[in-house]
Amino acid sequence: MKMNNYNNKILLIAVIAIFTLFACDDAINVDPADEILESNAITSMEDLELAVVGVYGTVPGIGNVSWNSRFTDELQITTDNNGQGVQVHTWSINSSTTEAEGLFDSYYLPINRANRVLSAISGVPAGNLEEELLKERYRGELLALRGWLHFKLLTFFSPSYSDANALAIPYINYSVVLELPARNTVGEVLTSIGEDLSTAKSLLPITFNTNTFFTKDAVTALQSRVALYSGDNTTAISLSTELIGSYPISTIGDYASIWNDTSDTEVIFKLARVAGDGAIGQIFNPNSALTYFVASDKLFNTYTDDDVRKFVFHIDGTKINKYPAITPDIGLNHIKVFRVSEQYLIRAEAYAKSSVFDLAQADLNMLRSNRILSGGALTITNITEAMDAVLNERYLEFAYEGHRYFDLKRTGSDINRDATDCDILAADACVLMNSDYRFTLPIPQSEIFVNSNMEQNPGYTN
Repeated sequence: MKMNNYNNKILLIAVIAIFTLFACDDAINVDPADEILESNAITSMEDLELAVVGVYGTVPGIGNVSWNSRFTDELQITTDNNGQGVQVHTWSINSSTTEAEGLFDSYYLPINRANRVLSAISGVPAGNLEEELLKERYRGELLALRGWLHFKLLTFFSPSYSDANALAIPYINYSVVLELPARNTVGEVLTSIGEDLSTAKSLLPITFNTNTFFTKDAVTALQSRVALYSGDNTTAISLSTELIGSYPISTIGDYASIWNDTSDTEVIFKLARVAGDGAIGQIFNPNSALTYFVASDKLFNTYTDDDVRKFVFHIDGTKINKYPAITPDIGLNHIKVFRVSEQYLIRAEAYAKSSVFDLAQADLNMLRSNRILSGGALTITNITEAMDAVLNERYLEFAYEGHRYFDLKRTGSDINRDATDCDILAADACVLMNSDYRFTLPIPQSEIFVNSNMEQNPGYTN
């Protein structure tokens, strides 16, 4: 069986479940009584292949998009809403918030699974050099996944992405049994991410380019994002330039094909989704008689009428249709994790922060000329204009894609909803200052209860 045969994903997940834990108090602390040793479960190359794909099959995607959209200024609640997502949308966040707990658990679960497979790889016999190289590729993929998943946790649960001394999350590079890990600092986590990604890149062959798996280019895209978030603009420019030279940007004419999954233009890495998986488009449910959220007036009105994104992302006015898929699996789209569009915007921002405004302008205008019929060319002369333009373009390009919360958080920007987007809310949820403690998610209460070494984020009580 080939690894790109996702029609067999349900079987693969069932296989990996043999040696991973489903019933646990949290995603880090596990009960050894429930364990089946990987040395007994992964004894052949076929087992290893199933195990690696099984890790991919449990990587989450919906929760990230849902939180980013509901927490920020991307959405407006409708009169059909009977409480769906309202707690997050009105910033009623505490240590028992189920969405925060779900994000915490959903990222640590595949981390733990990846670690278990990594611990078993050396014991799997290889029949020839080709299989030895394949084992190394699998190791590289799992290390890349581990680095990426820890980075996702850092972006949600750490108050800073660049303060090396700030508390982040535990970096788990081993199979947890009885350990009660404490939180590492941002500097420690970034170092561990960097080490995992560097090793992964050295193990992944240049000829391996299937974009539903972590390839060298996918690692480069992640490294570029990490560099930007952590303030390493020189590295961000270098890595994004490498990818921009290798991937074409989609044009106005073919942009819609990315989102109906008929084209992979500019897609560097995506999470493949098949029947039986959660449908990302159902977050917004545009084809239902009851639609709980629509595009915010602020976002919808920021698009010009000749911007292709306005009409690709929406139907029937402000209903969100970025993930249309096809019947019978409405909204079951592949989840795009890295696109070359992001690399243009990463480089533009890094240039802006380096005071190279002409090159920042050029990257912004390259993207806009492939999204807006009139071209929408910008003129940028200073850092304020540059950062405003970058954040605005990220708002438009990555709407409903899982970036907005991180963009506002890392740039020190407040959430400012238009009056028409918050007048339907019973709560006062129009403005959330970036300094508010709720811009960082709480460590889940359930984790605090079982792990005496886990420290809560400021502002939250247990």
